[in-house]
Amino acid sequence: MGDSFIIAIDFGTAYSGYAFSITSREEDIDPYLKVWGEGVGLETPKTPTCILFDEQEEFISFGYEAKEKYLSKKGQEARDKFLFDCFKMALYGKEINRDMLIKAANGKSMKALKVFTEALRFLKYDAMETINSTTRGKKFIPSDFTWVLTVPAIWDPSAKQFMREAAMQAGIVTEGNEDKLVIALEPEAASVWCKKLPAEGFITQNISRNSLDQSPGTQYIVSTVEVEQLTSLFMKSWKEEP
Repeated sequence: MGDSFIIAIDFGTAYSGYAFSITSREEDIDPYLKVWGEGVGLETPKTPTCILFDEQEEFISFGYEAKEKYLSKKGQEARDKFLFDCFKMALYGKEINRDMLIKAANGKSMKALKVFTEALRFLKYDAMETINSTTRGKKFIPSDFTWVLTVPAIWDPSAKQFMREAAMQAGIVTEGNEDKLVIALEPEAASVWCKKLPAEGFITQNISRNSLDQSPGTQYIVSTVEVEQLTSLFMKSWKEEP
């Protein structure tokens, strides 16, 4: 009997999150979505794509916590910190290499590979902590899972390879099991989800099927503006399914 152990990371421009499944392939997949923001009085399916480093470029925090900690600093203490917010698109339209630099809020630069690696390392660590806190007896490790990481379709191959390298440095996959990392294009992920949506509301004539993937010949368009919203809804709906 095979298992379906999957962790999907939606690494967004403004917000990021993950969902996971630890079910048998013979069972219906029942994914779980991590909910964020409890520490700031919120409950959201994603957390801000925001990462904070100290003056020695050591990781401090990610997401809501990173923003809260940075905003609590004053004067020079704040200026010494490296805050990167909505940094994903720094890879778009640029010449990508391992030594590429990106600017923090204080105007100083760090290596982009380190920033992305530490963001993915945090998401990996949080996912494993969440999973192992909900299971009894068995303790999972990253190599137990197939990992899915979303990237924009508009990125060129060098940017996608950059994300794969960051994922490897973050320990999501290691040398020898690179095939356990799936790089998924955001529009394709959104399109797959659209096909599972109920036909009602999308098809106005001759509705005879329950969902779009059961309606041969049906055509639809996924706007690039809506892709991140759809991937958020996709992950959120996983949690809400009975």
